[in-house]
Amino acid sequence: MTAPRNPRFSLRSAVITLVLGILWLLIFTNAPAPEGTVAAQGTVVDQEISGKGLCEPIATVVVDGISYRTPPGTSAKPCAYRVGDSIDVTYHPDDVAGTLEIPLEGSSKKAVALLPLVGVVMVIGGVVSLVGNILYRRRAQA
Repeated sequence: MTAPRNPRFSLRSAVITLVLGILWLLIFTNAPAPEGTVAAQGTVVDQEISGKGLCEPIATVVVDGISYRTPPGTSAKPCAYRVGDSIDVTYHPDDVAGTLEIPLEGSSKKAVALLPLVGVVMVIGGVVSLVGNILYRRRAQA
């Protein structure tokens, strides 16, 4: 009978990879918008421009006679919007100020949608490595 082959990664590495993968999924999984989220048209009132020249639009929208301001939206280079342009915004009526945002569009939306895949790969790798380590230890004891 031949000796069992040593696992490629240590038990510690397997557990760390598994935990990091789960944390990655918790952080980067795109939760669906809460039920009741409303889409509206806002107006771009400002642009935040980073040191790299990326523009982030800031918009206002009037809801029930009250004007609300969004946090900076999706970065783009060159600027995708000009001050005064109409822009889509979303919010939940129960907390307009806390949920008002400019939703992701185009390639930004696709890039963010792919982020959870990194966590899935890490979880699968961690599980495979963990199982390999457990099987190795069982064979080594036998």
